[in-house]
Amino acid sequence: MDGRPFEPQFDKVTEAVLTLIESAHEDVNFGETKLVKLLYYADCEAYRRFGKPITGLTYLHRQYGPYPEAWSSIKNSLTFHGDVEIQYQNPGLPYERHRWANKRSPKAGVLTAEETALLQEQVQRFTHFNGKDIVDYSHQELGWGSTEEFEPIPYALAGFSDPPFTQQDWDTARRIAANVVNRRTSV
Repeated sequence: MDGRPFEPQFDKVTEAVLTLIESAHEDVNFGETKLVKLLYYADCEAYRRFGKPITGLTYLHRQYGPYPEAWSSIKNSLTFHGDVEIQYQNPGLPYERHRWANKRSPKAGVLTAEETALLQEQVQRFTHFNGKDIVDYSHQELGWGSTEEFEPIPYALAGFSDPPFTQQDWDTARRIAANVVNRRTSV
């Protein structure tokens, strides 16, 4: 909990993604942007409750909010192995949606009951959010606001989104974020 990165658990990443997709199958606003934000919020909440994220992924500050550092590889692996199918909706329009669909059910025993429940909680928490809403929400957080593009968002800050924040909150957040960046570049 001192800012060191966690080791990604790709088996858990796969099952967490499948659980989120399955849990959100009736959500008309569910697309790739919302999927990665739900994964982020589940990892943040797991960190707060259990001292470690579900997946161990590192999330980076990106223009549209937190994104997993290895997302492109994860996405390619999920489609290559036949775990998910990505359906492109509204092609050519300003907001093309990448709708994800499971090609199999989540495997039992990879995620704990608590982790599965926590993933489902995030789907319920953000059920009325579309992609833009959840991006805007993520931009309110200390973790995202105290980091720069492509910098990791420290789990110690992740998920804190109850503004207004004091100058001391921002100073502390920036110090924590800078320590994480320095640790990454010195490895």
